[in-house]
Amino acid sequence: MKSRTVCIRRKLSGLCAPYRGRGTEESPGHGYGNRKDPYSGQSGGCAVQGRIYYQCTFPGRPYGAGEAGKGFFQGVSARMSLCNLCSNKDDKNARIVFSTYPTILNSIDDTKRDDGNRLFTPAHFDLIIIDESHRSIFKKYKAIFDYFDAILVGLTATPKTDVDRNTYDFFDMQQGIPTYAYDYNQAISEKYLVPYYNYEVKTKFLEEGITYDDLSEEDKKRYEDDFTEDDGSMPDYIPSPKMDKFVFNANTVDHVLQDLMERGIKTKGGERLGKTIIFAENKKHAEFIIQRFNALYPKYKGTFAQRVVCGDSYVETVIDDFKNPEKDPVIAVSVDMLDTGIDVPECLNLVFFKKVRSKTKFWQMIGRGTRLCPDLECVDMRNGEYRGKKYFLIFDYCGNFEYFRQHMNFIGDGETRTLSENIFIKRIRLVKDLQQAAYADEKYQDWRRSLVETCHKQVVELNSSLFSVKLHLRYVEKYKNKAAFRALSEGDCGELNKEIAPLVSDMEKDESAKRFDNLMYGLMLAHMEGLGSFRKSKKQLIETARQLEKKISIDAVRKKLPLIQEVESASFWTDADVLDFEKVRAELRSLIQFIQFKHEPIVETGLKDSVISEKEGDTLEPETFENYKEKVNHYFLQHVDDVPAVRKLVHNEPLTAKDYKDLEKIFTSELGSKEDYQYYFQNQPLDLRSAALPRWIKRRRKRRFHSLLMTMP
Repeated sequence: MKSRTVCIRRKLSGLCAPYRGRGTEESPGHGYGNRKDPYSGQSGGCAVQGRIYYQCTFPGRPYGAGEAGKGFFQGVSARMSLCNLCSNKDDKNARIVFSTYPTILNSIDDTKRDDGNRLFTPAHFDLIIIDESHRSIFKKYKAIFDYFDAILVGLTATPKTDVDRNTYDFFDMQQGIPTYAYDYNQAISEKYLVPYYNYEVKTKFLEEGITYDDLSEEDKKRYEDDFTEDDGSMPDYIPSPKMDKFVFNANTVDHVLQDLMERGIKTKGGERLGKTIIFAENKKHAEFIIQRFNALYPKYKGTFAQRVVCGDSYVETVIDDFKNPEKDPVIAVSVDMLDTGIDVPECLNLVFFKKVRSKTKFWQMIGRGTRLCPDLECVDMRNGEYRGKKYFLIFDYCGNFEYFRQHMNFIGDGETRTLSENIFIKRIRLVKDLQQAAYADEKYQDWRRSLVETCHKQVVELNSSLFSVKLHLRYVEKYKNKAAFRALSEGDCGELNKEIAPLVSDMEKDESAKRFDNLMYGLMLAHMEGLGSFRKSKKQLIETARQLEKKISIDAVRKKLPLIQEVESASFWTDADVLDFEKVRAELRSLIQFIQFKHEPIVETGLKDSVISEKEGDTLEPETFENYKEKVNHYFLQHVDDVPAVRKLVHNEPLTAKDYKDLEKIFTSELGSKEDYQYYFQNQPLDLRSAALPRWIKRRRKRRFHSLLMTMP
């Protein structure tokens, strides 16, 4: 049992309606009746009995292919045929199909029936279950769910509310209110999950960075040895963001490991640390942690602590061994691989040795420790020896709990676009900007025509037989007509960005050239639209020119040396026009492949770090899924006596200006947003007649008013 939310979306297409027909003894409940498929024109198929598609999210791994789900469904109905689509071994006509996103996406176009038509038509499934539905249901893989005409059931412990990745929007639901919610606190109270106890530790280096002048004389000498460049220069300060990314300090890592080994929950009568995940910043950081552990605890050197990072040999074997309570590793140092999708009930300790700024990801990571383990024998400093996993420990050294306390309603960044998508969008913006009168000269219009030609060609090359393109066919056909680019409106640009850009691809093999295109188009737009990003793009271009100037031994670079040097000159930036930038892009893009950009050097040092603050047990309240009115009601019940503004409002006492300000903060910040307040209460004033008050308060007020009337002479 997991903490879970369920979201349901019913698709009504006119071809079929959900829950039509009565089903059969073999298929209780309801199926679709007499469905007609738009591709084949055939009715029925799975009309009575119904088909289920179970979408898993971990490609290439047995669990992700639906093995766990298969076991469940086999137990529910032994008479229903099952298919693991990833193995390509089972009957693809099965009643219940399990797959990953990429597999089903390819199968829609490639898998055929004996008559040569598509097997997976839009009407093939009656029900689609999407596990971990906060992930990958947007952009490319969203086409799967737009294609199939079926009821969608989404399962997730962490629904997203990001601008471009909103789980509630996808399922056409009110924000924050899933179809069904079984939250973490409820799962704990009903003994399905275990709580956590957290230690928050701040060290000087991780919090503030390393300042040369603050070091001891001994550490200053070490600092000079470790951070002096070949040219003799030395930074006065190493900022905090560089720590554990490029700068690894042995003393800091040693403190974290010693803290874990001393305070972590243990097993086997306190002789052995319980299963532990350390979330590391990157591969180098993970390796450095392993090195320091082996140096500190040589008796455990070998398999006790192991790195779990993508690309390592036998990484799947290491994960399988970690899941086995009798095998090493006991400590898994993970870089993004154990954040989600792993179920290890014996996991007793989590160490956050990296900054996490995604609320969804943070709670997913915490979820690695929540599983029950009733037979596990545990020992810890707080409770002594006991049987059964009571809770697990979280060690946070990077201020994650503090961050999410301050950003409770944080909305994440927008969706990441592909390089080809970014370039296409920027070209479209340039095409529209070049419609302005300032660019009426023929030389600008020639350039505009060439941009249109490039964008139009990308649209024409889209394969309309692919279902992902067919879903956007209206827009594809519109922009296959070059006349549609003659005078682009804001609406046209929106359509091209949303409907066409995710579909296009660029067969250019030189990725460095494409990245240079992206830089230059961004610089041009910033120049034309007066954007603040121009300065950053300018700096990047000048640095690129300087790097190219070091490669004049290459004939192709030497031929362009005058232009390269011109880009570095101040006069170029004084007089440069957008066409000058386009010339730079066109002539230098093929040379970028010769540049090896300088990467931040890795420095391992051994300076003495210190703990500057420490606290424990201050847990983070998990997301609640009650509606806004319920939150208001609960808040007023809890704070009727201890919040003056609430007390006055409940008892119908006069409110001061400060009270109104406090109430505004409660209603529009603490309990929800201004939009929530507007949606539920239409900005009604907070007076005796206020609809913004819970009913029990209004009833109390009414009774008090009636009582007052009865006592009047």
